[in-house]
Amino acid sequence: MNLQLACFVSPHGFGHATRTIALLQALQKRIPGFKATIFTTVPLSLFQSSGIDYSYHPMITDVGVVQRDAFTEDREQTRAKLAEHLHYAPSLINQGAELCRSCQLIVCDISFLGIEVGKVAKIPTLLVENFTWDWIYSQMGRDTGFEPYIEWLSESYAKADFRIQTDPVCTRISCDLHCSPMARRGITPPDRIRSEVAAGQRKIVLISMGGVALEMPFFDDLAKHEEYLFLVAGQNSDGLIKNNIRLIGPRSALHHPDLINAADLLICKSGYSTIAECQQTATPICCVAREHFAESKVVEGYVSEEMNGTVIDENYFFSGNWLSDLGKMTSRKRGPLPANGADQAAEFILSIL
Repeated sequence: MNLQLACFVSPHGFGHATRTIALLQALQKRIPGFKATIFTTVPLSLFQSSGIDYSYHPMITDVGVVQRDAFTEDREQTRAKLAEHLHYAPSLINQGAELCRSCQLIVCDISFLGIEVGKVAKIPTLLVENFTWDWIYSQMGRDTGFEPYIEWLSESYAKADFRIQTDPVCTRISCDLHCSPMARRGITPPDRIRSEVAAGQRKIVLISMGGVALEMPFFDDLAKHEEYLFLVAGQNSDGLIKNNIRLIGPRSALHHPDLINAADLLICKSGYSTIAECQQTATPICCVAREHFAESKVVEGYVSEEMNGTVIDENYFFSGNWLSDLGKMTSRKRGPLPANGADQAAEFILSIL
């Protein structure tokens, strides 16, 4: 089968891109040689180690929520960016339609733009989501100025020809497939990762906030726990800064799913992709709650109920008091591995083509 897909990927964080990569990798296992045309402004480097045959077109496919950092949203800037983006959307739709003419399917993770492109180009569209932006904006309360965008986006999402919902789902609705979380596959076995980071006999604690560099006031306290090696992902630089603290920068050759698999504990924000990749390795997890993000409560509930994980609040995380819990959290045994939703989604795509 000669297959060419277009993928319109939300640039909000890295989670939508990594979920798309997971799906494309699962398709490649089934259809060697298929090609993907990717539209997004997520950094190209995220796709370069995927092993997928793709072309990359930088395009703002949606706005999402503007954030000041991993834990703080900026609603005023979000409204301003939405107004600007929708103003330019018609020209982006026409541009995308021309570039997608040879594609058999348009996959949209959670970009409305790809759905509108599909209607213009007369190509079927598949929406992949565990939430959509109209739902996110609707959770921000009344009289927030998002009402026109909620209505417009709801109408756009409803135009998708097919819909996949992937756990943890924020609002369950009628769809064509409900599947497990989608996660990228590992490349390097844990023992090699441990050797590369010079873990020795120490347990590895991976701190990952979704590619966002954070000021962490507890850094000096980490150095006191010499029995652990702390890997801090998503930082602006790379290298050892203390005997037991190593920063992982954006150009690191270490594959994030491999780091999770090699870790004895993952500490992360309540974001989709890191949670999904953690579940695929059954690595013990400590999730930092994000009070003002609508989807976070659902993700945090999933971590607690389905992954036997620990959930802490933001203040407890930044205080560093969780360091006293490391012995308990790193001693949890890994359970059985679940199905990868990427495989389920790939099989569904093959069934509709």
